[in-house]
Amino acid sequence: MIPILGALLPVFGVVVIGIILKRLDFPGRAFWPYADRLTYFVLFPALLIEKLAQAELNRPELFPMMGVLALSIIVVSVLIWVIKPLTRWSNASYSSVLQGSIRPNTYVGLAGAAALFGPEGLAITAIALASVIPLVNIISVFGLAHWVSQGPTSVRRVLKRIVTNPLIVGCAVGLLLNFSGVGLPLGLDKLIAIPGQAALPMGLLSVGAGLQIRELKQYMAPLALSSSAKLLLLPLLAYGLGWALSLEGLVPGVIVLYSSLPCSVSSYTLAAELGGDKELVAAIITLQTLLAIITIPLILSVTVL
Repeated sequence: MIPILGALLPVFGVVVIGIILKRLDFPGRAFWPYADRLTYFVLFPALLIEKLAQAELNRPELFPMMGVLALSIIVVSVLIWVIKPLTRWSNASYSSVLQGSIRPNTYVGLAGAAALFGPEGLAITAIALASVIPLVNIISVFGLAHWVSQGPTSVRRVLKRIVTNPLIVGCAVGLLLNFSGVGLPLGLDKLIAIPGQAALPMGLLSVGAGLQIRELKQYMAPLALSSSAKLLLLPLLAYGLGWALSLEGLVPGVIVLYSSLPCSVSSYTLAAELGGDKELVAAIITLQTLLAIITIPLILSVTVL
């Protein structure tokens, strides 16, 4: 576990730096929303385009990997759905528990993959991202529409946002360039790589700046359920499915890492958009990000590394 922790500690260290900078009010509160937008709309799409446009996509283990990730997310979603009658939480709160049980933090995932598995693992993780992001968004929107019922117009608007999600667009462009054989000629790979290199540190700083530690005490039971499902059940289930398929190489590690990521910061935006409990989502994101410092190295050490 120590080597894994040593590789991931700088990743979470940057998150802590983000927390400290926010507490010091440096460079100012107005900075972080703009940093988020720059990272979300420019830096991360550039990183995904560069990696996917040049990735080796004819590897036979990639499709089973995508199937394992999708099936494990569906199983956990069904489980969360089934046990809802056993709780007394509001529908809005439970929709946030669902999001907290399945949505991965892409920023932490790509940074962790780069630290643990190098460029090849980062490319494989980008492919995992391309297969998972649409699925978790659709499940989350369906849960919000079913439990919170804000009307079809709002749902259609969010579904449109899913299709135009910059990360999904970046994945689509990168895959299109790859499959078409065009790639990134004439030095475009180096041009796109420059903003892409800033994506991981900026994304991690923004994660830290967005954490709200004071909100944790109010939501202990929902936090316990969503965090157990996301940080323990989902990665162990994904690992078991991958083991059953005898997946080898870096793929099992990518599966476990990506499945064990804390909840995505974009869950807050979706909850606010469709009437979910956004305060609970903020607490889930905060607690899971802090717990992931321990759970990710632990899960990886007892499974694949």
